Amino acid sequence: MTAYILDTNVFNRLADGKASFDAFRGLRLAATHVQLDELSATKKPERAEELLRAFEKIDPKMDKTASAFPDVSNWDQSSFSDDGVAQNMLARLHQLNAAAGKTHRDPKNPIRDVLIAHTAININATLISDDPQLRQLVSEFGGLAISTSDLLTSGG
Repeated sequence: MTAYILDTNVFNRLADGKASFDAFRGLRLAATHVQLDELSATKKPERAEELLRAFEKIDPKMDKTASAFPDVSNWDQSSFSDDGVAQNMLARLHQLNAAAGKTHRDPKNPIRDVLIAHTAININATLISDDPQLRQLVSEFGGLAISTSDLLTSGG
């Protein structure tokens, strides 16, 4: 059975009612501390609660990240790789984002994206994300990635 790792933006779509929880029923779902950290860091407490409820309802299996970065990773929930893949992925994501004119309010967001993407590839899971640059990154590094709408139109 195919495993799916959910990008943080999927939980936003679920909390906003733009994706149905039913679409994820029966799927083997995974996440890392990164998604949970991002949801918890939402500035508006009511919104953070909505997002965390969506996370709890999905109830993904928690996996360690495939790599680690200082000041972003929770060390006890991360694996350490010294093969340079995560650094190469980060450099490429910066290129993809620049080409798309995408900027981040928090400069650590691309690092978080790489941690999620690298983990998806490492655990052989399909990334579900509504970030086209992140999906492209995963594909370029040998993984599979789809959008939420791809999942909804394929029926899971």
